[in-house]
Amino acid sequence: MNILSEKFYFNPFVRPFIRLSCNLARARDSRRDRKICGRSLGRFVPTPYEDRYGATGSQSVPYAGLEEIMNRVSFKEGDSLIDIGCGKGRVLAYLKSSGCKASLTGIELNPEVASVASSWSKDIPGISIICGNAFDIDFDQYTHFFMYRPMDLFTFLSFIKKLEGSLSHPVTLIYYADIESGSYLEEREGWKILARDKVFFKNGCFIHLEPQRYSIYEFVPSAKQ
Repeated sequence: MNILSEKFYFNPFVRPFIRLSCNLARARDSRRDRKICGRSLGRFVPTPYEDRYGATGSQSVPYAGLEEIMNRVSFKEGDSLIDIGCGKGRVLAYLKSSGCKASLTGIELNPEVASVASSWSKDIPGISIICGNAFDIDFDQYTHFFMYRPMDLFTFLSFIKKLEGSLSHPVTLIYYADIESGSYLEEREGWKILARDKVFFKNGCFIHLEPQRYSIYEFVPSAKQ
């Protein structure tokens, strides 16, 4: 049976195994967190800003998922990536530990969560953490944007419109778990899908309870006139 089919991952006999496998993957990720950052970054933290800002809770992308998607992205000297809704900073930890050449920034709305990212990264060159609203930053200073569904659909649409109006150069958007919001960009002027796939079973473990789609987009401002 195809493990990407709903018949498989919603099968009541298979479901407990997938859940156990996810727990094992999370334990493995926690050990990797501690090796890189000195602490675990995996615990989900609900947001107090859902109603006011359309924010979602803080959760960390599995390392196996990051390896899958980042292997399809190239960085060079002078590039700069910002993780929108960086949570505790696992994306930045992964990229830094993998030798990424780009400068790395995370922005997180929730001060409780941002303080965790700041605490482990404060002495690491090339990583900076901003506690604040992503709508208030200068988008034009970045070449790459990473998102793990940090906001609801309505807020995402507003974010994209502001992003488009602020850029003077092409950028890459790396969007993990984009099944809800990402389709908005498929036919939008100026946007192009560079890569798209689903991640579910990696490195001998299920890393999500069900398949998660990711997409990598390029936006070229001059193409949107």
